Amino acid sequence: MIHLTNLNRLSSDLRSQLLTAQEQVLQSGQVMLGKYTQQFEEALAERSGASHCVVVGSGSDALMYGLQAAGENSVCVPAQSFIATPNSCLRANIDITWCDVDVKGCIDWHSVTHNSVWVGLFGNDCKLDTSVKIYEDGAQHFGLPLRGVFASYSFDPTKSLPNFGNGGAVVTNDADLADGVRQLRRHGVVDTHVGGNSTMSERDCAECLIKLDFFDTWTQRRRCIAEYYIQQLSDYVEIVTDPKGMVSKFVIATDCKNELRNHFALSGIQTKENYAKPLAEMPQATQNCERFLSIPCDSYTTDKEASMVVESLKMFFEPSPFKT
Repeated sequence: MIHLTNLNRLSSDLRSQLLTAQEQVLQSGQVMLGKYTQQFEEALAERSGASHCVVVGSGSDALMYGLQAAGENSVCVPAQSFIATPNSCLRANIDITWCDVDVKGCIDWHSVTHNSVWVGLFGNDCKLDTSVKIYEDGAQHFGLPLRGVFASYSFDPTKSLPNFGNGGAVVTNDADLADGVRQLRRHGVVDTHVGGNSTMSERDCAECLIKLDFFDTWTQRRRCIAEYYIQQLSDYVEIVTDPKGMVSKFVIATDCKNELRNHFALSGIQTKENYAKPLAEMPQATQNCERFLSIPCDSYTTDKEASMVVESLKMFFEPSPFKT
C-alpha cells in the first residue's frame, strides 16, 4: 500500500533523537509546561515572524481560544474546510457567515462581508483582503509567515509538523491576545469566556522541536514530488495544490473522482476525499468538493511510489486525457 502519510518511516528515521528527547524529559521530572514547552513556543514564534506563541492541546482549541481572546463576535468562514473550523467558532460563541472559495479552495474575498477566518487549504497561499481583520486557521499552511491578527496551528499526526498525538499553537504580535490564550488554556477566565485544560506535554514539545529541525527538508521534498506530479499529470487532471506553498497535501480535480479513487484503491494507492460535502451551500465550494482528491505526497513518499501513482493515474485515463 502506498500511504498518504508515513509516520512509521518518520519515527524510524528519527528514532534515536526522539528516544533521547523522551529520556531527557523523564529525567527532568517536569512533564508539563516546562522548558521544552517554552523552547517550542519560542521556535514557533520565530519561524512565523511573530512576537508571541502559546502552545495548546489542539489546532481546534488554538482557533477557539484565539478568537475568544481577540474579543471577536462574528466572522466569515469559507464553506470548504474541515468541520473543526466552524466548530471552533461556535465553541467560542461566535456567529458565522458563510463565504465561498475559488477553484483552488482559497477564500473568495468578493463574498467576504466582514472579519474572516482564512483557511490555507492544502498549504496554498493567497492574496489577503486587508480591509477586514483576518484570523488564520493555519492547520494546513504552517510555515507561512503570520499575516493575520493571529494564526492557529495544528500538529495533528497528518499535518506537516506531525506530533504523535494532538497539539496546537497560537502565534500573534498582540501581547494581550497571547496572554488571554495563555489564561484560557489553564481554566482562566477572560471577560466572559471560560477556559479549559489544553496543553501539550513536555515530551510532545521536545519531540516537535526535533522535528522542526527537519521541517524545511520535509517541505522541500513535498515540493519536489508536487513538481513531478504537475509535470506528469497536468494533461490528465487539474492541479489544485500550488508547489510554491507549503504542500501539506497534493490535490487534483477531476469529474470522475469516485471512479479514479476506486481505481487507485485497486492499485494499492491510498487517496482521500477533500471534502465530501461543503459546510454550506456555496457554488464553487460545492463543485470543488465533488471534484477534489488527495494523492500521496508525503515527505517520506519514495520516488518509486510517486512514479507508481503517476503510472496508475495515466493507466486510468489513457487514451483519453480529462476523461469524463
